[in-house]
Amino acid sequence: MDKLRTTDINEQILKLGAAPPMWGLEANDLVELSRNVERVAANVNAWFRRGVPGLLETTTVCHDTVLYWEEQDAAPALSADIRVLRATFDSKRAEVHAAAAHFKFN
Repeated sequence: MDKLRTTDINEQILKLGAAPPMWGLEANDLVELSRNVERVAANVNAWFRRGVPGLLETTTVCHDTVLYWEEQDAAPALSADIRVLRATFDSKRAEVHAAAAHFKFN
C-alpha cells in the first residue's frame, strides 16, 4: 500500500474510531425502545422517525468504509486496527438493523 493511502487511512481511522460513541447512544436508545415496543405501541416520537433512517445510513457507510480498508494491502498493525473497527461496526450495525426492524424502517 502506498504511503499516501496509508496516511489517509490512518487519519480516517482516528475519525471513524470516534464515530461509535457519537451515534452509539442513539443506537442504544433505538435498541432499548425496540425491546419495549409493546409499551410504546404506535407512538414513536419524531426523533426516531427522522433519525433512524440516518442512523441506518451512517452505520452502513462506516461499515462499508472499513470493508474497503480491509481490501487494501495494509501493514499488520494497521490491519489489526481495521479488524477491531470492523468488529465494532458489525456488532452495532446488527443491533441497529434488528431494532429498526421493529419499527419497519428496514
